[in-house]
Amino acid sequence: MKLAKYLCLVALLVVPFTAQLHAQVLTAAVAGSSALWLETGQGAANSLGCVWTDKNNTGVGGLSGSGTSEYVVDVRSGAGNATDYSKIWVAWNAAGGSCASPGVNSTVYAYMSLDSGIGNRCLFAQPQCTMHTTQTAGAAGANALAGFTDTALPSGVLSAFQGASINVGATDILPYDSLFSTYQALAPCGYLSSGTQYQGYGRGPSPDFWPGPGTQIQAQDGSATYNVIGFNITGNDPFTGTAVPAYTITPVAATPVLVIVNTGNASGFGSASVSNITRATLGLYFSNILARTADAIPQAFAGISGTYSGITAWHRESLSGTYNTFDRAMPGNKELYRTQEFVCPPVEPLSYGRTIADGGTSTTSNNYRAIGTADEILQVESLNDSIGYAFWSTANFKGTPYGSGTSGALKYLQVDGVDPLCTTYGCGGSPGEIPDSTNSLLPNITMPHIFDGTYPIWSEQRFVTTSAAGLTAATTLAGYIGTYNTLSTTVGSSGSQPDFVPTASLNVIHAHYGNLPFVNDAYTASEGSRVCGPSGAVEAGGDAAGIVHSLQAGADYAVLKGNYNTSSCVGITNTASFGVHQ
Repeated sequence: MKLAKYLCLVALLVVPFTAQLHAQVLTAAVAGSSALWLETGQGAANSLGCVWTDKNNTGVGGLSGSGTSEYVVDVRSGAGNATDYSKIWVAWNAAGGSCASPGVNSTVYAYMSLDSGIGNRCLFAQPQCTMHTTQTAGAAGANALAGFTDTALPSGVLSAFQGASINVGATDILPYDSLFSTYQALAPCGYLSSGTQYQGYGRGPSPDFWPGPGTQIQAQDGSATYNVIGFNITGNDPFTGTAVPAYTITPVAATPVLVIVNTGNASGFGSASVSNITRATLGLYFSNILARTADAIPQAFAGISGTYSGITAWHRESLSGTYNTFDRAMPGNKELYRTQEFVCPPVEPLSYGRTIADGGTSTTSNNYRAIGTADEILQVESLNDSIGYAFWSTANFKGTPYGSGTSGALKYLQVDGVDPLCTTYGCGGSPGEIPDSTNSLLPNITMPHIFDGTYPIWSEQRFVTTSAAGLTAATTLAGYIGTYNTLSTTVGSSGSQPDFVPTASLNVIHAHYGNLPFVNDAYTASEGSRVCGPSGAVEAGGDAAGIVHSLQAGADYAVLKGNYNTSSCVGITNTASFGVHQ
């Protein structure tokens, strides 16, 4: 009896001690958008006070410092334990202790930088992907978040996220668009159906291509790959048959995709004459039709034997939100019917071009692949006359060099004469100069053409969740971003880090749609409460490159249909008697 009492007492003493060592609580295990990774990390580190990051510096090239230390695993039977490597930040609060030794009630948030497609797959997979690191307790951080110094990784924090299931997806496109991009990647070459501009990319196995796994997408230098594997956002998982839980969308903000060019060749994209690009020229650059920098200059034909420079177009991976936002609005729009995936079935790594000569000057273009936002910007910096695209944020474009004829320098371009960031081209600096903390141009960023919807390449960034705990975490993270990033809330205003227009301040929206070829969603496509009122259908469907309209116009359409603020209201969607795609 005494022995039993003694053992009971020991147990009571040991349990709290163990909890103190390992009871840090994981609130969010996030996977997805590389474009949102830095800003979310800065917001979380600012609010929570402690952070550790790893850029996977054991690897080479492809992910701008990513290697094999951090990764997610698709554990579904049939998915082959597919592994995708990433960068990571982990943020936590001291909770009565310190950053190095946090208290037992410390809350932990971890975010794997992948892309929107993988983030959505990892969330909707049943069972969900798990996150992992090969780093051990005490590992030094990489100081990957500008403005924050890492704490060595505490053992309790490591235990909190090691092996955790993903419960938040970070995405630049809606889940429906992400699912469609995966189907498109796996589908056989050729148009997906009659009358559509969308083509299959030929990555799936034959003849039963869905749900894969398919041919991996590879970076140009071969150092990074992403898996292409199917999932469902409603119904049952295509591998395990397990029911997929209902999902909820947490809006964060809207931000533009910048078109950037390398200006190292003063006679090519470095020319002062290259300041604007039409959507037609841009789409034809990225679909292997146009090949010369001169095509971006409004000028008369310089002649067969003129002096020309060939372009190098840097494409993102086709699962990424950046890729799909750009692709649907530019080469894949209703005007051009083109695709960035010009070689089908794919050859990895992507490398193709076009030579123009016809007896005169011979000019050859190149097309390569970058994986992740950081790698896209890095690769455009690496070669003269490169052109690429990336979501804007001060963190993504921190310290970008500028200057015609300067090696590694960049400038951004207007598209169809519309500036993505400011009221004037160059934001008060030199033409196309990208604002950052070193040139004092950040306060000039007001994003007037995101507010009015006239810049043609932008998207809303969101968190997606399938559980109550995930939704709470997503809402908290969105708040952290808003606190730190000093978002523009009214037209003509800015802040010290003007990264986005918050969704609550955005009075325009992309029309939503369903019925894309062969992609099913139990939810009816709807623009949600911002258009339909609080009793309208929840936001669902896709919106990548949907036509842009004001919230007033959408609500008036609902009034016209007699269903505003009712559960049958969906706003301007594919059920309308007119086209809703750009």
